[in-house]
Amino acid sequence: MTASPIDARRIRSPRGWLGLAFLAVWLYLISQLLRIFPAGTADAFGLTVPEARQVLAITSGLGQIGLFAGLVAALWRANLAAGVSDTGIRGLGLGLAGVGMLTLFEIALFVDWIRVASPLTDLTRSPALDAGIITGTAVVFAGLASLGVGLARAVDLFGRSRAAAVPPPVSRSEEPS
Repeated sequence: MTASPIDARRIRSPRGWLGLAFLAVWLYLISQLLRIFPAGTADAFGLTVPEARQVLAITSGLGQIGLFAGLVAALWRANLAAGVSDTGIRGLGLGLAGVGMLTLFEIALFVDWIRVASPLTDLTRSPALDAGIITGTAVVFAGLASLGVGLARAVDLFGRSRAAAVPPPVSRSEEPS
């Protein structure tokens, strides 16, 4: 079921969200590259190697969250402009759930880094951290895929299915006698 498109002039362009995603990709990339050289990074910033690893894990996670939040928001705006489908709404829910999961684990890493006593710090020292980040990333990708399918349906990119298509009218000369 596709809702009628909203007046596209009322929906703001997702340029800001796409800009956030672009900058976040660079933050993620730089953080990941610096993680290859933890000793050099620690020396450059006056940190110990474990502290440098923690900071780079946090900045890498922030880049990942910014990228996914920007892409989900931009695709949602495109869905709004084209006419929201059920698949687009499901994609928004999945995208937000995935970003929320990643944010929870990012908060746990930050709380552990600043050494605040919290139950979240136990989370960072268990396999649940990696499992949660992998799961959050998978849920976000499912949301992005669903938003993409919803956008394709909203703009009727693939045409209507044969079952939904109206049969052509029968001309009087083709009617059986």
